[in-house]
Amino acid sequence: MRIIQSLSEMTETARGWLAGGTVGFVPTMGHLHAGHLTLVQAAQRESEISVVSIFVNPLQFDSSRDAALYPRNLSQDLQLLDDEHVDVVFVPRSEDIYPPNFSTYVTPNGPITQWLQKTHRSHYARGITTITTKLFQLVRPDTVYYSHKNALHVALSRQVIRDLNFDIRMRLLPVIRDNDGLPLSNHPQRLSAARRRALSLLYQALLMAKGMIEKGERDVVSIEKAMEDVTTASPLLKLDFAIICDPMTFERPGNILATPLPNTLILAAGSVGNTYMIDNILWMSDGYWLT
Repeated sequence: MRIIQSLSEMTETARGWLAGGTVGFVPTMGHLHAGHLTLVQAAQRESEISVVSIFVNPLQFDSSRDAALYPRNLSQDLQLLDDEHVDVVFVPRSEDIYPPNFSTYVTPNGPITQWLQKTHRSHYARGITTITTKLFQLVRPDTVYYSHKNALHVALSRQVIRDLNFDIRMRLLPVIRDNDGLPLSNHPQRLSAARRRALSLLYQALLMAKGMIEKGERDVVSIEKAMEDVTTASPLLKLDFAIICDPMTFERPGNILATPLPNTLILAAGSVGNTYMIDNILWMSDGYWLT
């Protein structure tokens, strides 16, 4: 396994990819778990060269303090990736990605950005699209692998690929969940059992919507109200929203869902104490759910 920190070394390495075959890329912020490793394994199965990046992107956090508090364990991450026989691990330094004179950002527009402005997270969009563009330029992958756990990140990355004409295919894999339904992440594992149960109501609300849709319900207001009702089972959970939207644009579908059902994202978000979580499930018009 080759570990690269230098941007110039990564650029030079990527120039030689054509001779080695297709490149599968898994961008991460580290503190890896089984969900990440599922993406890594898919990249290895489907590509000749597997590349994983580890970079905690400060631009997508509310403050530098929040970025500093993000959990890190680089030595453990590298051991996990070595055990998986990853070819290249790219671990750029923040001061190289964003040097003191850095002043060029990729700022998206459109329905997703407008939706984020309503949730007071417009900085997140610019942070994601800027780092995604830089990593794509540096690594030059053929395929990028994401879990649909972070639907916003996926939608913004799709927009970058489409609007900036990156010749990159996106592979979207299911969420890996614990037994209580919570998606594997760096936050729930630090929560008490009561707080985990409260956060798991978000997933139960999503499953409620899924069940109603499968039984033929198409009234959006009724489905979203049923989702909200599920989340009231715990006073610890403060619901932010429970909605149905388009997975590409985050635009709402109107009052009645179409038949046949197009690609449809069901989102639920809320907080327990200082922990905020957005969970989702995704209906694919091919005829299956990513849950």
